[in-house]
Amino acid sequence: MNLNRRLFLATVLSGFVQMSFKKGRKLCFSTLGCPDWTWEEIINNAEKYGYKGIEIRGIGAEIDILKSPVFSKAMLKESKRRAEDSGIEIVNINPSSKLHETDVQKRKANIDEVKNYVDLAVELDCPFVRVFPDKFAFKNDKQKSLNLISEGLQEVNEYANGSGVKVLLDCHGDLVLSNDIKQVMNEQPANSSGIIWDYFNMHYQTEESAATMVKALKPYIEFVQIKDGSFTNRTTHEYFLPGQGQVPIDKVLKELDKIKYKGFISLEWEKRWHPELPNLEKALPVFSKVVNA
Repeated sequence: MNLNRRLFLATVLSGFVQMSFKKGRKLCFSTLGCPDWTWEEIINNAEKYGYKGIEIRGIGAEIDILKSPVFSKAMLKESKRRAEDSGIEIVNINPSSKLHETDVQKRKANIDEVKNYVDLAVELDCPFVRVFPDKFAFKNDKQKSLNLISEGLQEVNEYANGSGVKVLLDCHGDLVLSNDIKQVMNEQPANSSGIIWDYFNMHYQTEESAATMVKALKPYIEFVQIKDGSFTNRTTHEYFLPGQGQVPIDKVLKELDKIKYKGFISLEWEKRWHPELPNLEKALPVFSKVVNA
């Protein structure tokens, strides 16, 4: 076989492997993007737009799904069955819980909420529960602040141990620098937890590259959220349809490909907090096209 033919076949094979890997990407979306949808509409639209999973951050007017009738004792089994029958995985459920509280009662309430979400996740066969870090409680002592977050994460990890559910730390609030996140995660028992990688949240404050983030956090990336927006608007978060903002989605995906990431990639379309955004129906096909380009 001559050199040109070998190069041709190698190029074709490489392209085929890359295409196959891209086709294997699993897409989901957060219900932040559809605060007006019922559970039935959420499932129907996931099917319609080819999404295999959903990340639950509120249903309808209720942000705390522990209070939602959809997951009440009377409805939980039917709600779960409806998703399963459609081949839709409930991938991640999101309380508003934070690990930075210093007040004893507030801290207990937040940690107890995470534990209650872990219990719900078990019933839903959902692998992940998200928790916010969130702020550095001691403004003049970052290490003490990191310790507080780490200790809270350890407590909820211990509760989830053996349940089949992992509590994932969101890269959010003050905890967005890769090395700070890495320190907190290094203090957790091996394989007990992970992170939600959100490039926008991190880069908006740190200006770190996707490569820098992944190099530091590779062992801990269990779930990925993507949103697109402006980094030049420093007064408020300004979001755009995927591919129309300043987030280098192609570079984010390239870094995920390098580490052979096979988990879900979630569209976080924050319409609940930004009602001026277009409806989720407009963002879903755009996101799918951009991610699978």
